[in-house]
Amino acid sequence: MRFESVTAHRFGPFRDETLELAPGMNVVFGRNEAGKSSWHAALYAGLCGMRRGKGAMRKEEKRFAERHRPWDDDEWEVGAIVALENGRRVELRHDLAGRIESSAEDMSVAGRDFSGEILFDGAPDGSRWLGLNRRSFLATACVRQTDILRVRDDPESLQEDMQRAAATAGVDQTAAAALQRLEEVLRERVGSTRAPTKPLMTTARRVAEAREALEAAREAHQDFQERRAEVETLERAAREARHRVEAAEAALAGAEAETHAERLREARALHEEFPEGAPHPIPEGGGLTRAVTEALTTWRNLPDPVELTGPSAREIEERIEGADAELAAARAVVAEAAAAKVEARLAGARELQALFPEGGPRVSPEEDARLAEIRDALRAWGSLSEVEPPAGRRLEEIEGDLADLEERRPAAPRRRSPARAAAWLALSAAVAIGGLVLALLAPESRSAGLILFAVGAGGVLSHRLARTRADGSEIALALDVRRDSLRRELETGRSAHRRYAAELRTRRDAIDRLREFAGGEDAGSLEPGALAESLRREAESRQAGREEAARRGSQWDELQGLLAGSSFDALAAETDRLRIAADALLADAAGAPLAELRTRGVTRSELDELERRTAGQRREWSDERARRLAAETRHAHRSERADDAVNKLREAGSQIGVTAEDPEELADALEEWRAGRERMLAEAGERNKSWDRLQQLLGERTLDEFADEVEQRRLRASGLVDRLGADLLVKARPGRPTGETLENLRREAEAAREEVLRAGGQLTEREHHLPSVADAEDALAAAERKQARIARLKDTLDCTIGFLEEAQERVLRDIAPVLTRTVLEWLPGVTDGRYTGCRIDPENLLVEVRTPGGRWRSAELLSHGTAEQIYLLLRFALSRHLTREGETCPLILDDVVGASDAVRKQAVLQTLHALAGSTQVILFTHEEDVRDWARENLAGPGARLIELAGRRVERGGNGVAPAT
Repeated sequence: MRFESVTAHRFGPFRDETLELAPGMNVVFGRNEAGKSSWHAALYAGLCGMRRGKGAMRKEEKRFAERHRPWDDDEWEVGAIVALENGRRVELRHDLAGRIESSAEDMSVAGRDFSGEILFDGAPDGSRWLGLNRRSFLATACVRQTDILRVRDDPESLQEDMQRAAATAGVDQTAAAALQRLEEVLRERVGSTRAPTKPLMTTARRVAEAREALEAAREAHQDFQERRAEVETLERAAREARHRVEAAEAALAGAEAETHAERLREARALHEEFPEGAPHPIPEGGGLTRAVTEALTTWRNLPDPVELTGPSAREIEERIEGADAELAAARAVVAEAAAAKVEARLAGARELQALFPEGGPRVSPEEDARLAEIRDALRAWGSLSEVEPPAGRRLEEIEGDLADLEERRPAAPRRRSPARAAAWLALSAAVAIGGLVLALLAPESRSAGLILFAVGAGGVLSHRLARTRADGSEIALALDVRRDSLRRELETGRSAHRRYAAELRTRRDAIDRLREFAGGEDAGSLEPGALAESLRREAESRQAGREEAARRGSQWDELQGLLAGSSFDALAAETDRLRIAADALLADAAGAPLAELRTRGVTRSELDELERRTAGQRREWSDERARRLAAETRHAHRSERADDAVNKLREAGSQIGVTAEDPEELADALEEWRAGRERMLAEAGERNKSWDRLQQLLGERTLDEFADEVEQRRLRASGLVDRLGADLLVKARPGRPTGETLENLRREAEAAREEVLRAGGQLTEREHHLPSVADAEDALAAAERKQARIARLKDTLDCTIGFLEEAQERVLRDIAPVLTRTVLEWLPGVTDGRYTGCRIDPENLLVEVRTPGGRWRSAELLSHGTAEQIYLLLRFALSRHLTREGETCPLILDDVVGASDAVRKQAVLQTLHALAGSTQVILFTHEEDVRDWARENLAGPGARLIELAGRRVERGGNGVAPAT
């Protein structure tokens, strides 16, 4: 395929403009804003069009549209005329705005439209005739500006095309396509463990559900039987609970009858103690008893007296205050010394800073490098000696004598060298002697010995004949000796001339280096000696400057040491801060300790030790003071309580008429009065208790009424026993029940009855909803059959996919040597012989190149220009081998030599020129040396240089618009 022309109907800045192209090498030159990138994009869009598939516009498509859509027009249309290798000429026309359909019409057959056979992503794509598509064509044959290395960004997009090219010679079926269809079948009809809605997981889930349902049905039947047994057990327990209630009622009724009979006997005994009625009331005096008791309790509960010894709390406080005053004075003295030290540093720093008003001394690394280079140049010049021309005859004379000798020398037989002749004679003689000895000493090997003797003798005779012939060739030998002498003289002369030329080059290089460093307008006219002297003076001047900088550097280092890594302002601020802190501490310190410590002096370590010691003493004295304060408080509190207790004793004594001077005697008298009072009250209390007990037993009844009630209870208990039966009463008797026990038994019986009713209802409900075990077993078998069918399908697909993946790997291995051979065809020439080997990974399109020394290196790690040259060759190889057999793929290149140096640029251009013999090459450039190369090398109808005129941009009425 080749482009004949491209027409920008409405494209970027162009309106109905056409670019005619040659079938071979095309160089399109234009300066900035001439439209090179627009024509490059128009060629791509004219062949491939734009995607019209489903989904939103992709990011790269949006970028393409924003860059090349007309600014002031809704129409966006481009066309191209291409010639195919089968002779067809097709006109492609693409409406990129999408309002009308694109077309691909045969120009030789009226009305013949090929759009249907090149559809890709919903729109005609002319690169399909090449076996590519608009993505792979852009990644290989269409190189946008500064976009050579983009082939590495998405190598996966080329995998299908590489497999098709390697395996099927451009047919549209590949292992990747088959893999994709199989994977779609596997994904849709089988699925995976991560796809919960696909058959693999749904059948597994249904098998699990069916298995769970079967297990649930079996468990339900088992549970139903267990529940039925439980209901029967509950019914027996309910009957037994009711019997226990009845037995408890009978037992409790009998116990109550016996209890009331006992109470009746007790009531009759108490009634006999009070024949006259209720007892007399207890005399008053309860308030006096309470007052005496409280006074005695207060006196008896007084704590033991405490004796106070040692220093008082105030004395301990004075010790603490003295230690704090000494510590404050020490801190003030240390802070004052630190402030004085920093002030001294500030004064020294201020004095040194005055020496550097513009900052520290600076020694430029470039100055050091310049001085070192000048010294190297002077050393190289000083090591040179005078160059003497080689002595002896001129090489032309020696070469003439050697040519004359070759003409005069006759054709003579080759003469054996004396050393070889002597060796041959010695060997022949040894063989003859050895054969003779073998024949004489070993009769069984006599034949072999005679043969060896004959061979050795023949060698000796041939040596004699050779010497006879040598006597006749002395002239040839003399000529050979003369020729060898002339050759050695010629080689010696050539070596001397090479050394002479090398010494001259070394001398010129040294002089050129001197002139380079000398600079100036008169450097070229000075003698080498004068240049060297000038540079020597310059080096001495620079060295003196370095020494002065070093001297000032020591003062600068001293200043930096005083500043200790901070600025002068920071040091001044630190000085002010320390002085203010010291003044504050001095103001708080007491006069006497401060004067004493100033005289004696305090170091920082002594202050730390004093702080540690003072902290310990302060803790110790504070604890002692707290204990002393607590003891003093307890002592004062006991004294107050003792006074209060004595007052209460005297007050209680005055109320009952008892007095005494000694508190202890008064307490004894009060204790005696209280004991007598308690005895009298106890006797009255006992009679009252008996009367209260009688009233409690009788209640509102008379003694006769109480006796009738007891008899009725006895009769009721006998009736309950008779109704229950003696045997059942013995079996269900719960011991000696109480009212609480009976109530508990009634609750238990009621709960048992309710449990029976509830369990019976649940059992009936379960029986109505009991699942079928047989139906669950059938459902499980059906689900397992379906799961087994899906598993067999998955195994078959996995095996097929494995086979196809192996075939895909083999295809990639097959295409790698093809790409490597194509790149190697041009690599040494493009890289100026720097790299002579390469290898390509077809999966990720990673290229490694080999130096002549055998070292491999990734192309991406080389310089940007070299990497672009290598990947440009890879694009050539991909475009050649991905193209369908019988077609050639044109190359559309935009500024692909911008990162190359002059030599490699020429090599790349020559490579493109050679490729243009079989492939159409369209190279856009803004470089004038490329245009000059095209003027010199592009001739004939198959090549063309196109120079674009600059374009002017104007403002339209409704925005920015280009003017053609």
